[in-house]
Amino acid sequence: MGLRRRIVLPFVALFTLAYAATAVAILALTTRSVEENLRDRARSLADLVRKVEGVTRQPAYANFLKTVYRADVAVVRKDDLTLFTTLPDPQASQVREFRPPEHTFVPWNGYLAIRDGDCYLFFPSGVLADQKRAAVLPLLGIAAAGLVIVALAGIVLGHSIARPIEDLAARARSLTGSGDETLGPAPGGGPELAHLVDALNRMLETLRRSERLAVMGRLAAGVAHEIKNPLSAIKMTVQMLREEKAAGEREPYDLVLREIERLDLVATELSAAARPGPTPRDPVRLDLAVGEVLDLLSRQLGHLGVAVERRFVEVPPVPGDDNRLKRAAMNLILNGAQAMPQGGTLTVALARRGGSVRLSVADTGGGVPPDLRDRIFEPFVTGRPDGVGLGLALTKRIVEDHGGAAGFETSERGSTFWIDLPEARS
Repeated sequence: MGLRRRIVLPFVALFTLAYAATAVAILALTTRSVEENLRDRARSLADLVRKVEGVTRQPAYANFLKTVYRADVAVVRKDDLTLFTTLPDPQASQVREFRPPEHTFVPWNGYLAIRDGDCYLFFPSGVLADQKRAAVLPLLGIAAAGLVIVALAGIVLGHSIARPIEDLAARARSLTGSGDETLGPAPGGGPELAHLVDALNRMLETLRRSERLAVMGRLAAGVAHEIKNPLSAIKMTVQMLREEKAAGEREPYDLVLREIERLDLVATELSAAARPGPTPRDPVRLDLAVGEVLDLLSRQLGHLGVAVERRFVEVPPVPGDDNRLKRAAMNLILNGAQAMPQGGTLTVALARRGGSVRLSVADTGGGVPPDLRDRIFEPFVTGRPDGVGLGLALTKRIVEDHGGAAGFETSERGSTFWIDLPEARS
């Protein structure tokens, strides 16, 4: 059974059952009201006889009461020989022996009799059924029309709920899983379905990101191995050749060595992506770790014309892997330096934010291009022609493995990339 039927049928059944139960209750109350109306006539006759002295001594008045109550009347008293009745003979003489229970409808000689004390009303035998029928038939018509309306309303309501969900399921089935496809809006589904679509899109993006990282890991396992070994041999050879040259002739060798270091950095990043593993929870002093990274990169940053401004304050340790956190800091620093190909100022700051420690790296470059801002932390996304697009993706992954978060602010005057890491619990 399809989703639409599973939603529509219970709706229709529930609405129909509720309406039918209401209609049955109304019909029962209506038939009871018809009976009570006839009983009220008998009570009214009894009240009249009690309150109007001598009314039963005027036989002609009986015919007037017959028209008032629309039934034959009789008043039978043991101590009164006068028979006050509109019944024809022989019923008039037989009524003296008729003593049914009070307020109960009893068939008698072709009549439907009801008694209240000494007072009787004799209705035609079919009056109760006729009056019930007259009262109930319009209600049955209204009930039938109402059931149709309720059923149609249930169908429409069920379809209005099922249609957006079915459309969403159809769009989900049509996704190829590649590119940046999303489920898109869910028209007519209300805010709840919009929240669901948003959650599914976030989950889809997470799955795609995980798939890219998995592909990157498999690729890295092979590429890093193939690059590292020959790269080390090349580096050693160039260093030996450089030492044989005079100081003024070493610049070409220095350039080659810098490019080798850059390739070695790429291979290292690929290796890190291939070995995620569990994250240790040792206390790490970020001020010391970031300081070591800046000292290690000082020569490379100086060659790029980047002036580093340190703004460190005393911060508590963070739990994690010292080497991986250094890698994350190095990626942020190199990303900021590479954003300023003509040189500039790189501000590296440490500060406390609530229960976290924030490392921020601000550059004075041209900012992140608008078309990359939503994807800048994805693997293989880069704004540089010679970039690989792994540094920020690996940084985000390292930070999330440590229970932290990464983000950035950017404008035409530069960008600030930051990571927040939870403080170590004492």
